[in-house]
Amino acid sequence: MNFNTDPDGNDNTALFPIGTVSEQTGVNTVTLRAWERRYGLLKPRRTPKGHRLYSQQDVERVKQVLVLLDQGIPVSRVRDVIDSNNHLTLLHPAKTAQTDDPWRHYCTLFQRWIHKLDARSLEQVFNEAVSLYSLELVAKKLLLPLHQQLWQQQGVLPSTHADYAFLHEFLCAKLGSRYLQHNGRATGKHILLANTCGHEAQLETLLLANVLSQHGYQVSLLGTKTQLDHLPLIIGRVTFDALLLPQHGSITSALHALVNMTNIRVFLSGTQAEQTPETPEHALIHRLPTDLSEVCRFMDQTLLTPGKAL
Repeated sequence: MNFNTDPDGNDNTALFPIGTVSEQTGVNTVTLRAWERRYGLLKPRRTPKGHRLYSQQDVERVKQVLVLLDQGIPVSRVRDVIDSNNHLTLLHPAKTAQTDDPWRHYCTLFQRWIHKLDARSLEQVFNEAVSLYSLELVAKKLLLPLHQQLWQQQGVLPSTHADYAFLHEFLCAKLGSRYLQHNGRATGKHILLANTCGHEAQLETLLLANVLSQHGYQVSLLGTKTQLDHLPLIIGRVTFDALLLPQHGSITSALHALVNMTNIRVFLSGTQAEQTPETPEHALIHRLPTDLSEVCRFMDQTLLTPGKAL
């Protein structure tokens, strides 16, 4: 952290490097640079060597941008909304976004290239979306709804299974590659992420791996055939700070037994759950927020509180 100096030589404004801002807001560094260069949403200061430095006011502006994007306002119009201080727009964003919905646009492009089985064009659209918006927001507004829609569609019309299969394999490959890239630079707490639910939780598992590794957690990822009774041996030979499981049903006796045996803190995800299931009874078992953008903040807070459920 650096400090800006006023004319009297007093330090008064904390300045943060881009990596710190990314950790605080959940917006990756590529997106922060794109918001600055393409849309003028941010104006960071620079060190003599050209490195970006952001004030606390910049951090708050990033959070405000996220709120507007989540309400459906296109990134190209966010600056006008913020600069005009139009609080009415903030309360009624649908009218502003009515004729310029980025998610409808991206969904149309996704469906076009999925129909043509064109992985190269689909990757270009994916890369553009995650360069302008956080992965959590892209997943919430585009990837998960479209994935679910195609899953349901192929259940009714088996002839459309190819569309679902193509999108599923594309997203798994893309998210797997991104996870490895980010995880290679992570230096934070070590998380064991195990998919005990099978194929239906594969996409959610990879999204969680991406979100956690982007945030700095070191993630060891176990695939779709993992079973709870496999985990004590793994936890016994490697030190993990927590175990994360995509699980939406009731808490099983097997999970209680695992926690009692290993004394590991467990987080249960629920990004696809329609409602949050019952609160776990075990003090070391926690339900994660259903919103991906809240996952890391919740885990940060919980891991700082040994032995106490929040």
